[in-house]
Amino acid sequence: MQSQGTQLNDAEQMSCGTLEFTGERMVPEQTPRAVFWEHIYRYRFASDFVMGRRVLDIACGEGYGAAALLRAGAESVVGDDICPETCEHARRKYGIDARVGDVHSIPLPGQTIDIVVSFETIEHVDSPERFLDECCRVLVPGGTLLVSTPNREFYGESGSGNPFHCSELSEEEITSLVATRFKNLRVFTQRITYAPWWSRRSLCAPQSPWLRLRGFGRLREIIRALVCPHTRGNVSERHRQSPIEAVLARDGPLSELVNEYAIRERLPMDKEEFEYLVVVAGI
Repeated sequence: MQSQGTQLNDAEQMSCGTLEFTGERMVPEQTPRAVFWEHIYRYRFASDFVMGRRVLDIACGEGYGAAALLRAGAESVVGDDICPETCEHARRKYGIDARVGDVHSIPLPGQTIDIVVSFETIEHVDSPERFLDECCRVLVPGGTLLVSTPNREFYGESGSGNPFHCSELSEEEITSLVATRFKNLRVFTQRITYAPWWSRRSLCAPQSPWLRLRGFGRLREIIRALVCPHTRGNVSERHRQSPIEAVLARDGPLSELVNEYAIRERLPMDKEEFEYLVVVAGI
């Protein structure tokens, strides 16, 4: 096994094989474009929090995210996943410390982690309360939680229809659950679908009021092609083979205006509609 954080070269990674793509776990070689970039930008967001910190990546899956956070400057990263085969794959491919564990019983002592990262996990567990309690248990005083989940209000009361989800939450529900256990809560959004015309975020929304203006849609696509070309068209083979580099890359300053995958702090007064919630809170 490689030492923690020692990424294999391209040939060695190819020899590790590819995990089965079920539609849920992010598999860089196979995941469709939108899902690929949603996941990449979540880890890119998390990378700004981890310098010099001990990190736990819950539901680490294939392992690229945990490996990227280590490359971003984390002191250490432990990946946790319920699937033994997935953990073995992550260890072989990226050399990370990936451990088999249930989110209701994380395989770590209490107060040993500075940052808990858990993207698209809480909706898969039947007891979000126990999940958050476990996050509290492993975090040191002053530690930070980063958790993302689909916004149930985006799908309506019937939910997304995803058979793997058993605890889809609204913004009010997840913030209430987190606020009873954590402090200094901040809410971010991803994949904004609508924002009013006076908000600059309407420039990236697929239901932007500005689309009523002739030529706006074409102009937006031209700008996207200039400032975030990697998110247009098919995911390049380079990014599929090197998802860590995709996480660690940085976009130009104009990208935030038009990039549909960027994570932005919630602006309740703007009556935004969005697909995903990202919550950051301290303990």
